[in-house]
Amino acid sequence: MLVIGIAALALAASGAIWIRTSMLVAVVRGPSMLPTYHDGERLIARRRRRRAVPRPGDVVVFRNPHPAGVPGSSEGPLLIKRVGAGPHETAPAGMTADRVPAGHLVVLGDNPAQSLDSRHLGFIPVDNVIATVVRGLHR
Repeated sequence: MLVIGIAALALAASGAIWIRTSMLVAVVRGPSMLPTYHDGERLIARRRRRRAVPRPGDVVVFRNPHPAGVPGSSEGPLLIKRVGAGPHETAPAGMTADRVPAGHLVVLGDNPAQSLDSRHLGFIPVDNVIATVVRGLHR
């Protein structure tokens, strides 16, 4: 019986470690992802594996390329946006180049009137992407 209990604890611990290293809970801050996601909504995201490049349409969690306090920056260290274009694809109008450079993405908020995104931040390095959103956690 003791062996079964130890095995169950070991299995539970390894499952908890797997979840912690492969998943992330992110919180939406501000109106930039309306109407898809609302301010304060929690999202479950799958951590990115090194070679995986998010595809257009994916909602991603990424490191803010401009630290808080820098003009044109958000206050948080992480941002949540939708991928608008991937490496070597045609960049949306208003970007500094016609094509997205290798190793970069265009990220856009679902609420363009109130979103700090690639139109302001420029192309985002793929390496800044931490996770891809799987779903929202509804209250």
